[in-house]
Amino acid sequence: MFWWDKLEITPEEEERVIRKVASVIHKYGMDAAAILFLESFKPLVYVGGELGKFFISPFLPALGEEISISGEKFFRIFEKRENIERLITILEEMSREEEFKTKEIREIEETKETEASEHEGKKRGWRRLIPFL
Repeated sequence: MFWWDKLEITPEEEERVIRKVASVIHKYGMDAAAILFLESFKPLVYVGGELGKFFISPFLPALGEEISISGEKFFRIFEKRENIERLITILEEMSREEEFKTKEIREIEETKETEASEHEGKKRGWRRLIPFL
């Protein structure tokens, strides 16, 4: 029996890892590309996880025990379809929040610009009485 057979992953740890991966993807602005990729390859996640374990896991112990354990947890977490679906959902939420924030900022900037242009466009003093100036 090997150490990875006894490896336990709690639901809280799964959620933490999924949110961390989502935040890194969002940080680099790859939300749309990641969602497209994950939706396309969702039926093959188990096979991809097993291939990753087969080809990558033998090299992880050379990088240290902590990396080896976290790599094994990563493979186990993302070989489940429901976790891929949760990652997609979190990425969509983050994209919507970012879009909402940028929309609010854009609206605030537009109102500032219109107020400034209205203030500049008003005639002052005796010029407001002459229509052609």
